[in-house]
Amino acid sequence: MENIKEKSLKDKVIDLVQEDVPDHLHFWPYSLGAIPLVLFLILAVTGILMTFYYIPHPEKAYDSVREITYGIYLGYFIRGLHKVAVNFMVLFLLFHIVRVFFTRGYSGGGAVKWVMGALVFFTTLALGFTGYSLVYDNVSYWGTVVVTTMAGEVPLVGKPLLYLLRGGEEISEITLLRLYDLHTKLLPLLIVLLIGAHIAATRLVGFAKVEGLGGEHPFWPDHAVKVGVITLGLLIIMVNLVLIFPPGLGEMADPVLVAEDVSPPWYFSASYQWIIIAPREPALFVMLIFPVLFICYPWIDSFLEGRGYEMAKVNMAVGTVVIVAFLWLTLWEIF
Repeated sequence: MENIKEKSLKDKVIDLVQEDVPDHLHFWPYSLGAIPLVLFLILAVTGILMTFYYIPHPEKAYDSVREITYGIYLGYFIRGLHKVAVNFMVLFLLFHIVRVFFTRGYSGGGAVKWVMGALVFFTTLALGFTGYSLVYDNVSYWGTVVVTTMAGEVPLVGKPLLYLLRGGEEISEITLLRLYDLHTKLLPLLIVLLIGAHIAATRLVGFAKVEGLGGEHPFWPDHAVKVGVITLGLLIIMVNLVLIFPPGLGEMADPVLVAEDVSPPWYFSASYQWIIIAPREPALFVMLIFPVLFICYPWIDSFLEGRGYEMAKVNMAVGTVVIVAFLWLTLWEIF
């Protein structure tokens, strides 16, 4: 005990990070949490490199993206890695959320971890939207018009949200500057704090328990090496995807000529299709209430469990319905 008291704060933090981890992290569904962290680091590095060349002005943004893509040495590769990384980050966050939901990993004091993780997910979506808007070709411009218009129609918070995003009634140079500041400053800072809080909560509260797997193994080197191998494999896949499918660029944004296809990135396709097929106001209300229910689900689980519901079966039914609906709406919108 005396030795522990003599340790500095730095040593205590290092000890906390290097604390042994449970054996169930050997199984891939339980080790998905580390992958989004690796992807975020790739996003941060590639994003910083592109800010050296990107100009957040309506008359120069498109040309600067074209210069990054076709003019600067390896610019297409950096932009391609950035684009692939955000898609992978959303995908692996979804996998992680599904695993936690089905196994009720938020139980036993894990509600804080769930809330931090949910906020990381929504912040990632916001980063995806703002980054998509900054390309400033005709598709991304009209996609921005559509998304911000829908945001303005959300009950209660619509108008303030519209003015916050656009800086006025219409899309203008203020809009692009705001989206740029959100994408490169506010949202990255927010997600760093949320990721740090999620990791801290995981270490302080502990990992979720899995029946039949009660052992532990060292974080260093066992678990860290495994994460390193996963990172290397992920990088190989991403590099190949960028080389096979290099990022392109459409026509320059034209506020007069509406783009033929304003389809958003795939992770917004389900929401976009839902708003198209459902009555406008009820659809937007569902879009507003869903994130609230999602964030508060650990307490909904406790409430229902206290009234005798078998939450493992409830989660299986709810999770299956949501996944099927998400896939159906996504494929419908894309094809």
